[in-house]
Amino acid sequence: MQRLLDTINKNFSLQTDIDPSKPNKKKEKEEKIKVPGRDTQYKKLKVFIDQTSKYGKGDSLYICGPPGTGKSLTLTTLAKNLPTKKFRSIYINCMQFSQPSKIYIEIYRRLGNLSSTKKGINEALDLIESNYFYDFETEEKRLNNLKDHQIKPTIVLILDEIDILIEKYSSILYRIFEWPIKHSSKLVLFGIANDLGLVQKSLPRFAKTGIEIEVLHFKPYTEKEIFEIFQHRIKLVFKEYKLKDEKQIDQLFETEALELLSKQLSVNGCDIRKAFDVIRRLVTLKFEKYVENADSNDSLEEDPDEVIQFEPNNYFFTMDLVKEVLSEFFECKIVSNMQSLPLQAQIILFSAFLPVLNYETLYRSYKSHCLIINFSLMEKSDFGLSIDSIISNGLMKMDSNKLESGKKITLLFSKEQLISAFKNSIIFDPLLQELN
Repeated sequence: MQRLLDTINKNFSLQTDIDPSKPNKKKEKEEKIKVPGRDTQYKKLKVFIDQTSKYGKGDSLYICGPPGTGKSLTLTTLAKNLPTKKFRSIYINCMQFSQPSKIYIEIYRRLGNLSSTKKGINEALDLIESNYFYDFETEEKRLNNLKDHQIKPTIVLILDEIDILIEKYSSILYRIFEWPIKHSSKLVLFGIANDLGLVQKSLPRFAKTGIEIEVLHFKPYTEKEIFEIFQHRIKLVFKEYKLKDEKQIDQLFETEALELLSKQLSVNGCDIRKAFDVIRRLVTLKFEKYVENADSNDSLEEDPDEVIQFEPNNYFFTMDLVKEVLSEFFECKIVSNMQSLPLQAQIILFSAFLPVLNYETLYRSYKSHCLIINFSLMEKSDFGLSIDSIISNGLMKMDSNKLESGKKITLLFSKEQLISAFKNSIIFDPLLQELN
């Protein structure tokens, strides 16, 4: 088991080697999804690079969105897949410099493929603008250099974490963003930022100098996209950890448990880093329970030849284990969401612990619970609106069955969380007693 858990931990960690100057050794001809959950953005970026390169010119693009939304990974994955004969890709994180203007030295070093350089800031900047990005003195010189210009590779420069440049060192930012419009330039420049507000503040100044910069926004991952990322990572796990039967890949997670994870993470506005933290906590908890139940003769050392044979319908990460971890991460948020609901919706929560839970059985249970506490009933149409409110707060999930009465409902909270939320409520005391 130890080797499987280690493999899961490894594959549910953030990718650290994102430097696109080290291109993929084995490139797939074409993949339907280059980066799970970010296929649309990947395609837009590819079109932008291809069109800019096709016309032998330079251009720039802002990429912005909250942390953990796949901005850097999507762009650097694309850059790694570009043909090295036509493109040179450079990735620089702007937060790595104690003195931001030293970015000029790093850009000069990377453009020249130098292992190191003794050039100072001003000298490096002069050399960049005299050797790589400059305007021709006359139209005749521009035309004479046209042939050489066409055979030069397109440079893809990715500047990550540019928020600091926008906010405090804007002169550096504006200087660099002038390079793509120079006559000699075949520079495709990307600036990656977290704060959309900062990006939008900088655009008018660019416009005054004739520089129009597009903005590609990365929104937080949806439930569907998080689920897609999880499935992709699970495939990576079993690509490395060989199973006797490939069909057993579906037994790592109960499907509903994985859906529950995705739903809770999405509703709580979590980035993908938090999602991976949840999975790694699952791994730790699984190992802790394994140690608790292990025979004294069982070895806890990693076995390089370990192969786990899953029993039919015996999931490695069960729904109960997933709920336990989610409770650790989101207990306060879930309790807060329950307490913020209207009274009628709160009664629905108490009514939801049923052997068969669907729209119709929940409505019947709700009616009986209203009688217990002598509370007036809602019409069925208002009941539906209350259900929508509960779902939007991440406390329930309802399937898309066309027949309303048969719509299956999944709870995204536990009985213990409900009791915790209303343990001091006089109104719900009879319902709390019934739960206990």
